[in-house]
Amino acid sequence: MSQAPAISVGPPARPSIWRAMMTTRHGAVGIVVMALLVAMALAAPYAAPYTPLQQTPASLAPPSAAYPFGTDNIGRDVFSLILYGARSSLLVGLGAALAALMVGGTIGILAGYFRGPTEAVLMRLIELFQTLPVIMLVLCAIALFGSSFWLLIAAVALAIWPMEARLVYGQYIRLRGREFIAAARVADLSTAHIIFREILPNAAQPIIVQVALDASIAILIEAGLGFLGLSDPSKVSWGQQLFVAQDHMHDAWWMSVFPGAAICLAVIGLNLCADGLNEAIDPRSTRGLGGLQ
Repeated sequence: MSQAPAISVGPPARPSIWRAMMTTRHGAVGIVVMALLVAMALAAPYAAPYTPLQQTPASLAPPSAAYPFGTDNIGRDVFSLILYGARSSLLVGLGAALAALMVGGTIGILAGYFRGPTEAVLMRLIELFQTLPVIMLVLCAIALFGSSFWLLIAAVALAIWPMEARLVYGQYIRLRGREFIAAARVADLSTAHIIFREILPNAAQPIIVQVALDASIAILIEAGLGFLGLSDPSKVSWGQQLFVAQDHMHDAWWMSVFPGAAICLAVIGLNLCADGLNEAIDPRSTRGLGGLQ
């Protein structure tokens, strides 16, 4: 008589973070919105009826079947500009958020793990940047180094990195005294191993959420700079479109409404993603990873 095969009983497989976000209240909407915007940016060369520099015979034409979002003052198709502008605006937002994570995360790790003079000096540096007005920091950086696209990303990152540093610092302060860190020191593990293999995975969840929030802040800062005419003139962005639309607020409302709506949609989408991600990884939540474990 053959024996039945042994059945191993173990913990259920954890769902992926994307599936967990889709079960939350806002995560699904945020993912759909951001997927739509990213698809617009990637498909711009194929979906846009015109190139960013191509002018049509009609200038200041209202929305119609020929021009769904109308045309601007020099005859450019606003719909095409929205599609191409998604590339610049989203890249600035995500690029600045990641750059802020690299700078702020490094400073926060050093300040949070090492005690004494290192912590004191780095915390005073963080507090100094937090007391300075964000827009003044960005304006000074652009005045000194110019408004090229990559320098614009660096300038926006310069304005938001203290938020990342504060969060990472708080997470390392919370975790550096835990028992598993003391055990790692007793086991004579290296400092780099403790920082990146022991503490960082346990501190990553709120940091990832903050990156999504920082991306939305970066998009707003870039839009504000574009509205002031300080963005890279060689790149089409939603903020730059608002700058062009300033003189036509009354006779061509579509020039400002559609880029403004795109900015709002991106900011709302990123905030919904951050909220959904926070709920998905919260162990106290009845949804997401916390409720499905």
